[in-house]
Parts: sequence; structure tokens; C-alpha cells
Amino acid sequence: MSRAAEVSDPSFPSITAAGFAATIAQVLLLRELLVLFHGNEMSTGLAFAGWLLWTSLGSAVAARLCSRIPSRGHTLGLLLALLAVALPALVLLVRGARWVFGIPSGELATIGKMVLVSLIVPVLVCPLAGALFGLCWAYRWTGADASSTRPLKIYLGEALGAAVGGIFFYFVLLRLATALQTAIVVALLLLGLSGWILRPRTGDSSARRPRLFWLLSTTAVLVVAVQGSYIEVSSRRWQWGEHLAAARDTPFHNVAILRQPDQITVFTNGLWLFTLPDPMTTELAVDVALLQHPRPGRLLFLGGGLAGHIEEALKHPGVERIDYVELDPELISFSERFSSASVRESLRDPRVHIYREDAGRFLRRDAAEYDVILMSVGDPINAQMNRFYTVELFRRIGRHLLPGGMFTFSVPGGGDTIGPAHARFLGSMNRTLREAFPQVAVLPGERARFFAARQTAPLVLDARVLADRIRQRGLDPVYIREDTLHDALSPFRLDYMRSVLGELEDSPINRQFSPVCYFHALMLWSAQWHPGLARFIGAAAAVRPVHLFSGLAAAGLLVTLFFWVGRPRYRMAVGASVLVQGASGMVLQVVLILSFQILEGFAYLQLALIIAFFMAGLAAGTLCIAALRRWWVDGRRATGWLLGLQASVTAFPLLLLGFFSPAAEGLREGLSSFSASWLFSATSFVAGLLGGAHFSLAVLASTAAGARLERTGGYLYAVDLAGAACGAFAAGLFVLPLYGVPSTLILLSLLSMICLPPLLRRP
Repeated sequence: MSRAAEVSDPSFPSITAAGFAATIAQVLLLRELLVLFHGNEMSTGLAFAGWLLWTSLGSAVAARLCSRIPSRGHTLGLLLALLAVALPALVLLVRGARWVFGIPSGELATIGKMVLVSLIVPVLVCPLAGALFGLCWAYRWTGADASSTRPLKIYLGEALGAAVGGIFFYFVLLRLATALQTAIVVALLLLGLSGWILRPRTGDSSARRPRLFWLLSTTAVLVVAVQGSYIEVSSRRWQWGEHLAAARDTPFHNVAILRQPDQITVFTNGLWLFTLPDPMTTELAVDVALLQHPRPGRLLFLGGGLAGHIEEALKHPGVERIDYVELDPELISFSERFSSASVRESLRDPRVHIYREDAGRFLRRDAAEYDVILMSVGDPINAQMNRFYTVELFRRIGRHLLPGGMFTFSVPGGGDTIGPAHARFLGSMNRTLREAFPQVAVLPGERARFFAARQTAPLVLDARVLADRIRQRGLDPVYIREDTLHDALSPFRLDYMRSVLGELEDSPINRQFSPVCYFHALMLWSAQWHPGLARFIGAAAAVRPVHLFSGLAAAGLLVTLFFWVGRPRYRMAVGASVLVQGASGMVLQVVLILSFQILEGFAYLQLALIIAFFMAGLAAGTLCIAALRRWWVDGRRATGWLLGLQASVTAFPLLLLGFFSPAAEGLREGLSSFSASWLFSATSFVAGLLGGAHFSLAVLASTAAGARLERTGGYLYAVDLAGAACGAFAAGLFVLPLYGVPSTLILLSLLSMICLPPLLRRP
């Protein structure tokens, strides 16, 4: 390729723009699907898998057909224009998915609908992004010899674009633009580059049709931009129906408020948070808890203040102070506008002190003690909510109780007849709470209410005592009366609950990095929608980590024999290592995102940053290999470096184990939000650095073994993404819920170790 051709080569800016757009589109898709699928992490795994599989397919097809495309520059411009149109369409399709795919409003999608949506929606964007990589690689390869690293600049460009996209989204778009506005901004940037590539040149008449399509695409995006406000409101109503009063994306949640004549309902990330007014729920949550304490003076509310809980608590005489912790500050300001005057007044009461921060961080930094701590943060039906129901957080709460203090929360209780899946869920919750508190009681019902106390405070299960306290305090509840208390606290119902929990004394404890309750909630969901899936998950849960590790060791022996017996299969071994590295890199990102959420409580803010730093690491790894290319002119040295890097990839997850071990709890507790954010981002960068260097070395080692350089990049990129798709699906649905973070890291190390022996037999 001549110097002039190198200057006008559109492949590097094209793939950089594609990486920029794809990262932002991926974050937008994940956010919108979380709303559609009610925050279920299974949807995240499916979305990653669908995204990566389609991108992999697009790259593989482009690598296959690249030699048949006569005008690659014009094709790049056309693909960029298509990608620009696809971005706003992606957001609108997800918001209209309930109508398109027949998902009833307010209902959780079945497993079949989840799979269908997660596989179909990414078709708009991902094959285009994958095809751009394969085509740009072939374009850059033209004239390169087998030892050239010039095509690696395509991998570098995609990683750089993705890193810049993630950082730009995190620092700018997330705070200033809605999802639809973000898609429009990125689409206009892509159209600008596409127009530059397709610009008229003297004697060039072959781009007339691509230019016409570019003009139509630009017109369509501009129409959406001009009508943005109307389309934003309309598309939100596709999601929520006619009763939608307002919706907003905050750095922490998607908040939607539905308003009917007499009440409002607030949803965060598609999950019901509270309805106001709802006196029955409020009295059951607040009055029953405060009546347990003879003189509740100092109260801590972890959530629930906007639902009227504070207003109800202030009715109890003797309340001196209420500390109210709410993670999302915008949730308070946004919901307050639609709440009742009495709720707004209660939040302004001089006895009420509002803290806009994560509950876990508040409990770590604050030393105050309370008579009653009431938690109303949502049910542990996903990994985000599970972190509030761990033994670590329960112990921390126990340290904030005064002598005679009480802690309470409720979870779905299964009603009067508790099925096996629900019993396991409640049994695990009960044992986790008993690990932190000497006294625990459970009131059965549609909402099972747990009470935990220090040893000096006997729990009151006598309806007459609680009824006397109602009269002594001058309360006039509508639903909590002496007859309803006798029914709720009947010996028959209490004995039934004790017998159910007594059979589950060996239930696993829910821990920070081993989210057992999230797994049980997943079992409840799967049993409701697809019994076959529930049986499969139950069978997978029966496989202990030691059995899994033993099976992997046996598989490693078989793989080694396959690659060492008979003729060498070095190129296949390289492909297998790229597949495993793709899975490992993706699972590490999921581990970092979920672990940060467990510690700090705002994963969505960190999600874009972790992805951005991972992609920056990919770029840095590629640059390192390109800079050191003189070490392997004949390709032989590349095989040795690949082997050494595979060993580093094997060791890296084991190094992370130290941070997640019990011995490092003091270190984790002492991290500020700022330092935790950059520590996790730096770890993601290192993971990306290893991944970028590994991919680059795999390309050089494959070409040294006889592979065609023109197609090698596209094929290995497809293999890398296929591995990442499998890793995302397995981690989100099975591995992390079943085995937790430490066992997942060991599993990643073992998988990478299996790839080492085949690479020893060089071509």
C-alpha cells in the first residue's frame, strides 16, 4: 500500500468509530433490557450472549467474503450509514418489545420471550459491527506480508474507539442525554464519517447508490432528532402504557412513575418499588415493626421513605430521630413531585435526616445506634438486590442496634402453602439471618416478615401485647388491629413456618460474593415460568465445585491427548486458547461489575467505566505487541510469547482471589468510593491488556503456522467473541449464582490452564 493510499485509507477511522458506537449501543441495550426484564440478571447474560454471537457471525462472514467485495471503501461507508440508522432503531425496538413480542404489560417475560428478544434485537447492530471489523482487517491487510503487524491496527482501533466511547458515555452522555438522544448523537457522528468516506471524487461514479443511501439515512436520523421529544414520550408509553406520568434515566436507575386518579406507583429498572398511598403495606411494614419495641426512639430506614414509611413512623410517640438512607438522590427529587403533601411534609420534619448514599457504605462509615432498623430496598430477586441480604450486611446492621434493638425486613413469603422452591429460599434467608443474630422470628404470609434482635430483646409474638401497645400509643391503624394480629400470630401459622424452616437447617448461607439467595430467587422465577428450566438449574446446583474442578481436570487430560497424539494441530490449539480467553475476559468483566455493585451499590455508573478500561487495555496490549514485532520476524518467537502469555492469563484470576478472600475484608471495607472505582477500573485494564496481547500474538502465531493473514483476524475475532458470548451467558445464569466469585475465578484459571499443554507442541 502506497503512502498516499495509507493516508486516505478509511479502515482505521471506520473501525474506531464502529468500536465507539458499539460500546455505547451495548450499554444502552443492557439498560433498556433490564427495564424490560425487571432487572433479572439472566437477561444480562442473554443480552451479552446475543450481542457477541451476532458480532462474531458478522466478522466471520466478512472474513469469508472480503475477497469478493470490489470496492471496500464504499462498502465501509455504507456499513457505517447502516449502523447509524440502527442505533435509534435499537432503542425504539426494545421499548416496543412488549407489543412486538407479545409480552403483557406489567408481567415478567417468560424464558422463551427473553431468549427471543435477546437474540433478535441485537441483529440491528451487531452483524454490522462485526462485518466492519472483518472488512477493515482485510482492507488493512492489502499488500502486507505474513509477518506484518499492520492489520493489528484494526484491532487496536476498535479497542481505542470502544474505550473512548465508554469514557465519553460515562462522563458526558450519561448525565446530559436520554438513551434516545445518546443514540442520535452517536448516529450523527457515524454519518459524518460515512459522508467523508463516500465524498465525491474525480472520476469516481461507483458510489452513487451508497451516497443515495447515505442521504436517506441522514434524513431519517435528522427527522428522529427533530421529533425527539415526541418520540421519547411515545416510546416510553410503549413500555408502560397510558398511565405513565414520567420516566427518567438516572445514573443509578431507570425510574418510571405510573399515575392513576388516587395513587402513584414507582418502578426502578422495571421493578415495582412502592405504591402510594398503600396503607395496608405501610402499616404492615412500619407499625408491626415499631410495636415490637417498647419505646422506639431512634430509627433507621434503609429505603421506604418515599413510600410513606416515615410518615407512618412519626405517628408513634417518643420517636426522636429518623435517619433515612436512599441511594439515588434523583429518586427523591423526581418522585417527591408526584407524592402526597403529607409524605413531602414528613421528609421535611426536623426529626428526619436524609442521607443520599448506598446503605452498605452508610453503615460502614456511620457509628450511630438505633432502636429499630427497617429495610425496604426491594426483594433479592437479582444480584443487585441480593447484596442487601447477606450475612456480612446483617452483621454490620447488628453492630448498629442499641441494647434491645430490632431489625426487620420482608420478602415474598409464599402465602399459606409454601412450595419446595420457596421453602429453600426462606430457609437460606433464615439461616443467613441466624448467623448474624441470636434471635430470629418469621411471620408467615404473602410477605414473610423477618425480625432479628440482640439477645437482650425478646421478640414479641403475643397479639395481646402488641394490641395493648397500639392503645398505649394512641394509634389508630386501619389494618393492624387486634383481630388481624391474632390471625397473623396464630400458633398454627407460626408452627407451620417453624416446621418448614426447621427442615432446612442446613440451607446455605447467603454471602457477599456467593449470592445464594439470588440463586433461590432465580429458581422461584424459573419454576413459575418453565419447570424444565427449574429442574435443569436444580440439577446444576447439585454439582459441587470440587466435582466441577475434577471434571475439568479430566477434560484437560483428554484435550492434551487430542492435541499431542497424531499430527500437530497447532492452529486449532491457538483458536481454542482465543475462545477460552474471550470467555475469561468477559466473565472477569461481569465479576468486576457485580463485585463493585456489592461493595458500592451503583454498578450502572461503573459499568461503562469498567468496559471502557477493559477496551483501553485491549488497545494497550495490541500496541505492546506491535511495538515489539522485531522479536519474531519469522514468527517462531511469537509462539513462545503466546505460551508465556497463556500462563499469565491462567495466573491472573488466582491473583484476584486474594482481594475477595475473608482476610481482605478490612481492605475492602476501608476503600472509598473513589478509590474502589479506580481500583476496579485498573483491574479491568489489566484484564484487557492480557486479552489484547493474547489476541495479537494468536494472530501472528497462526500466520506463522500457515494461516492466511487476510482472513485470520476476522476468524479469530469471531472465535474470541463466541467465547465471550458463552462466558457471559454461563456467568450470568449459572456460574456466579451457583458458585460465587471465588470459585468462578478458580474455574477461569483451570479453563485457561487446559489450553497450555496443546500450545507446547509448536508447528
